[in-house]
Amino acid sequence: MNTAYRSGGEIAGRFASLLLFAVAGHTLGKSGLGAFVFGLAFTGFVMIPVGLGLDRYILRTIAADRSSAHHHFYNVLALKVAIALPLFLLSFLVLHFVGYDNQAQATAWVLAPGVFADSIGRTQLSVFQAHERGGPPAAADTIKRLLSAALGIAALKLGYGVVSLGVTYSVGAIVGVVMGFALMARTIGVPARIVRYRSWRALASSSLPFAAQDLFTSLLAMLDKLILTVLATTAAVGVYGAAYRLFESTLFVPFALVGAFAAMYTYLTPDSNPPLRLVYERSIKLSVVLLMPLTVAFVVLAHPICRLIYGPEFASAALPLQLMGPGVLLIGFVTLTTSLLVSRGDPRRMASLSGIMVIANVALNFILIPLFDVPGAAAAITATEVVFAAWIAHRAVRMVGKIEWLQTTVGAVAGGLAMAAVAIPLDNSLPAALAAGLVAYLAALLAVDRLVSPRDVAFVMGMVRRRLPSRSST
Repeated sequence: MNTAYRSGGEIAGRFASLLLFAVAGHTLGKSGLGAFVFGLAFTGFVMIPVGLGLDRYILRTIAADRSSAHHHFYNVLALKVAIALPLFLLSFLVLHFVGYDNQAQATAWVLAPGVFADSIGRTQLSVFQAHERGGPPAAADTIKRLLSAALGIAALKLGYGVVSLGVTYSVGAIVGVVMGFALMARTIGVPARIVRYRSWRALASSSLPFAAQDLFTSLLAMLDKLILTVLATTAAVGVYGAAYRLFESTLFVPFALVGAFAAMYTYLTPDSNPPLRLVYERSIKLSVVLLMPLTVAFVVLAHPICRLIYGPEFASAALPLQLMGPGVLLIGFVTLTTSLLVSRGDPRRMASLSGIMVIANVALNFILIPLFDVPGAAAAITATEVVFAAWIAHRAVRMVGKIEWLQTTVGAVAGGLAMAAVAIPLDNSLPAALAAGLVAYLAALLAVDRLVSPRDVAFVMGMVRRRLPSRSST
């Protein structure tokens, strides 16, 4: 249910943001939308040092001992304020002296409160996740995004410019934080207002391994585009960006799953009820079941998908998207397994491993892009995820014990093959191919799982029955 809450909120929020960008592009033109995108990127870059891995650290700590929220929550918020204020002041001075135009500077100024509010919202989210409550933060985040989009579209329709768009973004983000505190008070309770400045150094030091991993993960997502910019043409970067945007749009699934399972990864043990191994297996199975249809669609229906979304001029984005398709499935496994290893082990080990993967990805890009251009960059992503997945799978087995890989994956694999067999002949009609393919996927998945893992089928059916309204007896 936590996964459903987060996924539903992400889908609604992403649709609202996409609609806002579409209206802004038509209303403001390239320069106006560029100023807004620059403001978001610039303020987001300034915020990178502010988190310091704090939110991931307190998620792990509070999940293990929920009373520790009283000692960490407001200390984290205060530390973020203490770091963010001088950073923003310094960065805006740099903007001024470098000579950015007034519109870009003003947009960055009005976006800064909203971007900082987003960081506060992530701290609230960590506390909710530690208590395994996915509904309240999903509701607050959805309201934030819908309100920002609605206010922004209204401002644009009334003739206001890009600066007003930044104001509406910040208003929505601040309302989201207020909603987060209100929902926290009604559900898990707001932690005590304890701020001890002397504890900040220890807090920052404890969170640094998590910050290192986050930094490496961000680099893994950015470096391919930067290298492609250096080694290929601007048009090639555009083609790759079109394919990568579709690939990136699937990441809400693993992020939602991590939000649902991260706390359980922390407090469950091999002998608990349920045992850690079983919960980890089911989290991986849920990831594979949800992501397999997306993987198959990207691999066998890449051409009609690219034509529908980007138009015929982006037909060359289909091959990179096909090469990235298996990475959709792999990144779900990598994200969940990384969360497991960080929740229970030394996060510095995962930071080191992530750093090795960044180096490997850079090497692959420098080798494959000159040889194959855009498809080489796409292949580098998937190859890196294959190596990463194999490496951490071994560590996961050592941590939780023997994993039933066959029962975990065979149903979704059978469903994926059935979906591909049905969709390929129908690729001239994307809606028909997707509809028929999904029906075939669900039918094969259920049929195989009834034979191979009936326990999981019974578990899901029992959960569904418990969620259905009961009939009153007469």
